[in-house]
Amino acid sequence: MKQIVNKLRSQYGVNWFSKFFLLGLFAIFSSTIYGQADTLQKVDTTDLGYTLKRGDIIDILVMEHPEFSVPNSVVLPDGTVQFPGLGGIPAAGLTMKEFTAVMNKNMERYVVNPIVSIFIKSLPNQMVNVVGYVTHPGQVPIFEPTDLITLLSRAGGITNIKKCKYITIVRLDQSFQVIKVKDLFNLKSKPQVIPKLNVGDTVYVVEPKDFNWSKLTFFTSLGYIVISIISLLISRGVI
Repeated sequence: MKQIVNKLRSQYGVNWFSKFFLLGLFAIFSSTIYGQADTLQKVDTTDLGYTLKRGDIIDILVMEHPEFSVPNSVVLPDGTVQFPGLGGIPAAGLTMKEFTAVMNKNMERYVVNPIVSIFIKSLPNQMVNVVGYVTHPGQVPIFEPTDLITLLSRAGGITNIKKCKYITIVRLDQSFQVIKVKDLFNLKSKPQVIPKLNVGDTVYVVEPKDFNWSKLTFFTSLGYIVISIISLLISRGVI
C-alpha cells in the first residue's frame, strides 16, 4: 500500500494526491448519506394505526393508474366505500393498512401488481362541540383527549370572561359536569383538575344574564307616572 501511495505522489505530485484523497472521502460520505436517505424512503407510512369510521373522507390513489384513482371517497353509513367497477368495499372498522391491503387485492383484476395508497382527507367524526358564550362557536376537531382550556382557545376564547360564570360539559353518554369559571382560571384558589374532553362531547359556555336596563327604565317611568297620578288625586281630595 505504501509503495502505491509513493508511486502516485511521484507520478501526479503532492497536490494531485491530496485532491484524489479528498475526492475519495467525498465519495464515501455521499454513499453513506444516500444509503441513509434510501433507508428513510422505505419506511412504511400506510399503517397509521387509525381505524376508518363512517363519514371519513379519503383519497384512494393507484400508482401510475390515475384512471382508477378516486379522490374524496366517503365512508358511507353502511360502512362501505363506493368504487367504480367494484361496488361497495367494506372500510369502516378497518385500519389504514388493512383497507390498503383490501384495495390492492380488489385491484388485481384490473392492474398487474397494483400499488394503492390511501390518504385521509377529512375526519368529520373527530369533533367536539363548543357552543354558547364563545367567540367562534361550532365543532372543533380533536385527535386525542383534549383539555377544556385548549378547546376554549380553539373556539376563540370566552367572549367576556369577567361576565361568564359557568361552563357545562355534556358527555357522549349524556352525563354532565358543571364548572365554575372563576375556579378554573383563579390562580389563588386551590389547584383544579382541568377536565379533558373526548370525541362527541359538548362544551356549553353559559351566557351571562345581562341586566336589562330598558326594563328598568320602563318600570321606573311607570312608577313615576303612578305616583304622580296618586299625588294629583290626593291634592284634589279625591282620595
